[in-house]
Amino acid sequence: MTPEESKELTARLEKAALLLLSLDIYRKPDDLARRFGLPIPVVRFWWRNTDQEKKAIADRDLTLKQAKTIRKATQTLEGWEKVKRYRPECGAKLANGRRCKLSVVIRQPEGWDQGCLADRCRMHGGSSRRIRKKKVEDDET
Repeated sequence: MTPEESKELTARLEKAALLLLSLDIYRKPDDLARRFGLPIPVVRFWWRNTDQEKKAIADRDLTLKQAKTIRKATQTLEGWEKVKRYRPECGAKLANGRRCKLSVVIRQPEGWDQGCLADRCRMHGGSSRRIRKKKVEDDET
């Protein structure tokens, strides 16, 4: 998964979570985070950076359009999978010439501004603290 795709996924998750919180489908960010398996600090951060206004709508007063947006937001958040087998592969080139098939790592909550999923697995620098350096070829002739 490229960083752009990861950022786009994170933006969709944020938009859906804020919609469900603002329509008072979920009372607190913690409830929403636990329901969909999102990191609690991330959802709290998203909610804190909004106006935090809720528009409570009774179920019987829902219009067709509102029901559809709620369903789409719920489906977006349900599509977020913490389970490893549903995440994309790492794809790092191994010594034997093959590609790594491990799933990419979920970033720590502090790093979600870069996207929720890293581009590599744990072994190939997904959640490592070190900075990856590019290989520089020296021509000494």
